[in-house]
Amino acid sequence: MFMRISSLGLIAALALGLVAAGPAVASLEKGIEAYTAGDISAAAAEWEAGAADGDATAAYLAAKMYEGGHGVSNVPRKVAKYMTQAAEAGHVQAQVELADFYRHGLDGSDIDRNPGQALAWYEKAALMQHAEAQMKIGEMHYNGEGAERNRFEGIRWYEIAAQKYYTPALIHLAGIYWKGDPLPRDKAKAYSFLLLARQGSTDETRAGVDALMGEREKQMTRAQMDAGVRLAEAFRLEHSKN
Repeated sequence: MFMRISSLGLIAALALGLVAAGPAVASLEKGIEAYTAGDISAAAAEWEAGAADGDATAAYLAAKMYEGGHGVSNVPRKVAKYMTQAAEAGHVQAQVELADFYRHGLDGSDIDRNPGQALAWYEKAALMQHAEAQMKIGEMHYNGEGAERNRFEGIRWYEIAAQKYYTPALIHLAGIYWKGDPLPRDKAKAYSFLLLARQGSTDETRAGVDALMGEREKQMTRAQMDAGVRLAEAFRLEHSKN
């Protein structure tokens, strides 16, 4: 039994890729057809062929296949090769995932942990307004990974990602305002970010956000919660969700 990349995942890969013309497109499309039909080995072969013809999206999909759990063997060196190729060709999601590899290292490949390289790749994706990349830049500045520690610079990047309703960034900000470090403690503002996080949450993350909200509400007054609702509404008016 193989784990499929979802149809949504394929659409995202196509949307975030730079698709070449000619043979590369043919290989990309044949790979999608094979994958949809359940012929995983054929799909991987087609995407490798597309990568050889210079298609960033095909390279990204080939990397994902060899990452393991998709019906072909895990081959870290191929994952690194194709993810690097896709990232260098401008595939934004590949840039984020390659940054992840450099941030933590990729066992079995020639990619060792290198926070500076990770930050550089996140920055490339952030220029394309990728919310996850922006939040991870925030984490690295906040924690002092690949750059001198600067929690206020980290918070600035969290805020940029939060404006796109990126749930993890909103959760980070909620935690910062709840703890009151390094910014002044503000339970109402913390609650507003939790409300916004719930708005931007997915089926997979909503339960966790709801649980956290429930815990926070036990430690808040009605006035603080009402103030949080007003702050969330003001945020929505200022930052329309597209």
